Amino acid sequence: MNTIKESFIFQFLITIISKIENMIKNSWIYSLLTKETIRPNENGFFLNILYSLIGVLRKVFKFLKLNIVFKDSIFAKTEIWIGLTVAMAPILSTMQMLLLVLFTTMSFVIKICMDENFKFTYTPLNTWVIVFVLIYLFSGIVSLDMMSSIKISMLVISFMMFYFVIVNSITTKKQLKVILNIFVIIGALVSLFGIYQYIFAGSFASSSFVDKEMFEDIKTRVNGTFDNPNVLGEYLLFVIPIAASLFFAEKGWIKKIFYMGFGGVCIICLALTYSRGCYLGILLALAVFLLLINLKWIIAFILGIIAAPAFLPQSIINRFSSIGNMADSSTSYRVSIWKGAIDMIKDYWYRPIGQGTTAFNSIYPLYSYSGVGAQHSHNLFLQLLIETGIVGIISFLGIIYKFFQTVLCGLKKAKEAFYKYCFIGFASGMIGFLLQSIFDNTWYNNKIILIFWIFVALSATTRNLSDMEVKCEEN
Repeated sequence: MNTIKESFIFQFLITIISKIENMIKNSWIYSLLTKETIRPNENGFFLNILYSLIGVLRKVFKFLKLNIVFKDSIFAKTEIWIGLTVAMAPILSTMQMLLLVLFTTMSFVIKICMDENFKFTYTPLNTWVIVFVLIYLFSGIVSLDMMSSIKISMLVISFMMFYFVIVNSITTKKQLKVILNIFVIIGALVSLFGIYQYIFAGSFASSSFVDKEMFEDIKTRVNGTFDNPNVLGEYLLFVIPIAASLFFAEKGWIKKIFYMGFGGVCIICLALTYSRGCYLGILLALAVFLLLINLKWIIAFILGIIAAPAFLPQSIINRFSSIGNMADSSTSYRVSIWKGAIDMIKDYWYRPIGQGTTAFNSIYPLYSYSGVGAQHSHNLFLQLLIETGIVGIISFLGIIYKFFQTVLCGLKKAKEAFYKYCFIGFASGMIGFLLQSIFDNTWYNNKIILIFWIFVALSATTRNLSDMEVKCEEN
């Protein structure tokens, strides 16, 4: 080992990596993402109005004696219902999840009414989320097909607002750990079901997502509890980095073995989705994860990429090597849709057309290439620009910017290893998901939308708890 470290090649690579590390830390992008946000006045005008409304609600609550009815009730323990929602998000149907989200939100309202000392938790994301919610609602109202769009708009807004339920309800490190463990364990169970589908492909999984002419060796692509293999892969892009974070954060080899097993099962299942965008996403997520731990790990990452073909099944290698091949029907289909979507945007960039397939297809056929039909643009950023206009995509990008600023500033300030590794997991998971979002409309599946906002909320919650511990140590 010492011989390798002392070799010219190794020392050369270390020198290059050190220079790259210094370039990154001195770059304007790094400075922008690690610049602290100025905390707004907690007694702001709109917040005072909200507290006044809550005061009225508390009086009604007391008048009806509901504070006695719900005292020590499980219905007032919002963190329990959040845990249940996180567990059921990849399993239940959209409407079942909506009911659970609304029920959990009602539990949050009860909790506010029971707690006279309740104060809303500040996060740098709050304002951007509210702005995006308002734009999304406006897009549904002015849609080219308002009746269908407003329903989708209200559903998605319900999932967006769940962000505030989480950040204002998870208030201890213990609660956060429980939620993160639920997130990973359920992900592993969904993955086991996906592997089970692959083993018994004839009875469960479908081959309808496979280009049989180009990939004869792929008999099936697993979709787990989702409707589509790509959607399952998108879900696992969130789960795998968190499993890796808990592996590094937790002490004791027994726990580490469990997290290694959970993450390993998820990686196997992701491989069996044969989703090329998710393959790229998890590779980028892994690269970012290692980079944030220690830039020198990139050497091992590169060596692993070089050695991977010797160990991977030929079906996965063939699938991966087909990326960008226009002979593949899936690739050519997407490129045709992107061209049509971009032409749509040239004419409609300034106004939202609304959410949903009906609104999209009221215009898209006029721009489609070679008569290629589509339900959406197969790109999240193009889709949001089409649905919500230029203002909508700017506000969404603002959320993404604030997300990375939140986790990277948190990583820079955090004193405890648990929080540091969690921030690394959140950053790498989101960047992997965003890469996949270039190749697919990742918000087409409603359950993924909910999981996206859960992921964002947990990152903001982690930042708040980490900052609290830092302040306690300073005091």
